[in-house]
Amino acid sequence: MKSKKYQLQYCYLHCVGRKTYIVDTVDTKEEALDWVTAQSDSQLFKTRNPDDDPVHWCPVHHCHMKRQKPWFSYVEVNPKNL
Repeated sequence: MKSKKYQLQYCYLHCVGRKTYIVDTVDTKEEALDWVTAQSDSQLFKTRNPDDDPVHWCPVHHCHMKRQKPWFSYVEVNPKNL
């Protein structure tokens, strides 16, 4: 019986707070760590933020936070909560 899974996520920091987006769920911590390392080292990850993300509605036109790259992480989750 597997008791742990790991959610892969990318995050942005906006003036209104931190926004986290879930990409996938994997079975092992090693897979999660490999994904984070690969994404952090790569220039190829393309993100598409949802239409309600603050980058789309923020009234500050020259906000430096609109040009940031995401950071990547993972969190341990209980499979029963998925």
